[in-house]
Amino acid sequence: MLLSLTLLPLMASAVSGSWSGSGVGGVVSVGGQTLASRPLMPVIPPGATLLRITWRIKLLSAPPLGLRIKLCSQDKCILLDSLSGQKNVEGALTANGPFYFIYSVESQGQLLPPLNVVSNQLTISYR
Repeated sequence: MLLSLTLLPLMASAVSGSWSGSGVGGVVSVGGQTLASRPLMPVIPPGATLLRITWRIKLLSAPPLGLRIKLCSQDKCILLDSLSGQKNVEGALTANGPFYFIYSVESQGQLLPPLNVVSNQLTISYR
């Protein structure tokens, strides 16, 4: 019994959960431009550690060659290698938002068709 009372504070601090949010995107019509999504503001407990992210991005047309997508928090960004996926990110990003999707196309000139981001969705798992 004494051991269980001793471990109680550790168990209470190890609460885990998840948060999901989504937003609309925007348009990039010329290579070299950067588009930042509207901020996604998670509501999570103070001191939580971000463990895993899941994302899904919908485009109006096929992604252009040279598309780079990053997910950024307050002080760091990570490269996302596809329009949807999951990634373990423990220690790579802070758990508190806001989070932004950053889109850029590494090319020159007008994009035909333009990059039109219909939506971006983010789910974060934390402990």
